[in-house]
Amino acid sequence: MSNFPQFNVNNEHQLIRRQNTYVLDRKLVTFHSQDRDVSQWPNANHFEVTLPETLNNVQSMRLVEIELPGNQYVFSNNQQNIKLQFYIIPNVSTETSKYLALEAQTTVPYQITIQEGFFTPSEMATEIQNLMNQAVTDFLVNEAGLSGAVYDNFLVYYDQVGQKMYFGNNFDNFQFKFTEKITYDVPCDAIVNDNQPNDVWYQYANWGLPSYLGFNKAVYNPIDISNNFSFEYASYDWLIPNTSILPPSETPHAYYIAAPNTICMFGDSAIYMEMDKYNTMDELYPYPMRTTNTYNNDYNGKVNSAFAKIPITATPNAQIFDSRNGFLQNVAQYHPPIDKIKKLKFKFRYHDGRLVEFKDCNFNFTIAFNQLKDEIARDYVVRVPDLYSL
Repeated sequence: MSNFPQFNVNNEHQLIRRQNTYVLDRKLVTFHSQDRDVSQWPNANHFEVTLPETLNNVQSMRLVEIELPGNQYVFSNNQQNIKLQFYIIPNVSTETSKYLALEAQTTVPYQITIQEGFFTPSEMATEIQNLMNQAVTDFLVNEAGLSGAVYDNFLVYYDQVGQKMYFGNNFDNFQFKFTEKITYDVPCDAIVNDNQPNDVWYQYANWGLPSYLGFNKAVYNPIDISNNFSFEYASYDWLIPNTSILPPSETPHAYYIAAPNTICMFGDSAIYMEMDKYNTMDELYPYPMRTTNTYNNDYNGKVNSAFAKIPITATPNAQIFDSRNGFLQNVAQYHPPIDKIKKLKFKFRYHDGRLVEFKDCNFNFTIAFNQLKDEIARDYVVRVPDLYSL
């Protein structure tokens, strides 16, 4: 008989328990908008890149830092908010030819198009005033054939206290018909999201330039005054009836329309970042109107519609705005972990799907990839000197 100790090799209870032990390894990858292939992705608001190395077993991801330009365009053709229409109902004046030309045009709207970009309220008032007068002048010269004619009766004012826009005319009656739709020619490559509106007119907010100026979808007729109009905090009269072309025995008139709502010209307060295939944030679709209907109920939402929500912490007048960890709450976890990631496709949009207008201004961001890596567990005892601060 053998003198060696006998062991029960059929025992299913092993002396050393088998464990799957992993360490969470954090990999930071920085991205710049100029890293994209501009021949395939001409716009920085939607592009794809290939990672320097394939990342395996990704358990979670997070947008840890982003630095975006603060000069995104609030007003642009693609966002369908740069056009305005108005009508003129002229009063009889001593300039007979000009009056007859305007009288024949009372049922035809004049249209202006503001410059794309960002405006302060006062800049917007000046821009619209000049364009409205120029639109009428161009009609008188080019279509009515009145060489040298000038029209300068429109005045636009921003009330800084009430935060409302005032539109005035010191001689002729005028009208806004914001119930009439203005069409825009938006290129197909500007719409790449399934919830981006092809036509913003059918929204009940941000449906065009008048919406940003504080108007509703309604017809607006002006208030008729015969005396000077001023604001109490201002040291001058804003609207004064023009009597220089007033026929004898006629009463002077001036007209103004005040926007019923305050202005909303600073754009959206948040940008949504999409990362194709890896979105984890749910989102409701904006502008519902029939949520209680049994039929044609338009309440809707989208699961996994975005990867991160980025607050806009500075106005477009600033050089940049910078959202750090304190503003970003966007840890995305994946179970089971993602086997491998080689390419990433990004998209930057607003809540209603409109793409952010970066106008090729460079920006950058950093994403943390947390990978699970297999290891043999070890217990380390590490002493940190008192004078050394981690």
